[in-house]
Amino acid sequence: MTATDRGGRPPGDAGRGPAAPDPGLPEQVERLYRVRFDEATPAGLLRGSALLGYAQDIAWHHSEVLGFDRAWYRDRGLAWLVRAIDATLHAPVLDGETLVVSTRVTGWRRVLARRRSEAIAEDGTVRATILIDWAMSDGITAVRVPGEFIRPPLDAPGPFSAIRVDLPATPPEAARLALTPRLRELDPMGHTNNGVYLDWLDEAVAAAGGADAVVAFPRRYRLEYLRPAGPGSALVAAAWRDGAGWAHRLAAADGTELLRGRLDPA
Repeated sequence: MTATDRGGRPPGDAGRGPAAPDPGLPEQVERLYRVRFDEATPAGLLRGSALLGYAQDIAWHHSEVLGFDRAWYRDRGLAWLVRAIDATLHAPVLDGETLVVSTRVTGWRRVLARRRSEAIAEDGTVRATILIDWAMSDGITAVRVPGEFIRPPLDAPGPFSAIRVDLPATPPEAARLALTPRLRELDPMGHTNNGVYLDWLDEAVAAAGGADAVVAFPRRYRLEYLRPAGPGSALVAAAWRDGAGWAHRLAAADGTELLRGRLDPA
């Protein structure tokens, strides 16, 4: 895997940068990602979970380039958790294609940061645009973003409206699927990885009669993560037609909401 950091140092120096402000550090970074065979659907298209995995990985890379590596977060008992996603898939990405994936911070709130990522094909076309709201957490609750982050080149972005997904009550006719997180779907924090929820949304929508919607282009996903799902959790995914698109709710067996999502034509 190769990388290009605009205005920054070589990618081999990631994670070893100074903690003090350095105006020469990049406000945007890019990396190349080749779609692997196991990241593609039976139709040979890049899975939504894999695409979000690229966005997550490039965000980690940018953090390391800026001097906030994994050890920095471990020492302080902090972590960034995905709070919400707004992703538009403009065109298909095939197995074996190479994408240039970028990320930059575009906004701050008290406990949130927003990143914008793009996935660009070798022919120069933008295949996906992804906005992610990340919440700073101490492992128990959301906490204020440390002041170290508000410095060049991250101090320029301004406030933003957090991504929200408002849904009506689940109708009786909604399709329902019973789900349990598998071991390979868990991240290092012991939670279901954020990208997996997008695959679950696709499965639920397809079961509700929206098989064409989950492969249509362009299409837009919005997901609001409310609570994590751990190993062995008994989950119920519901999906139903809602206007021009599809609504999706994921809940625990006791009815506690874990995620609200939408799939709409873009």
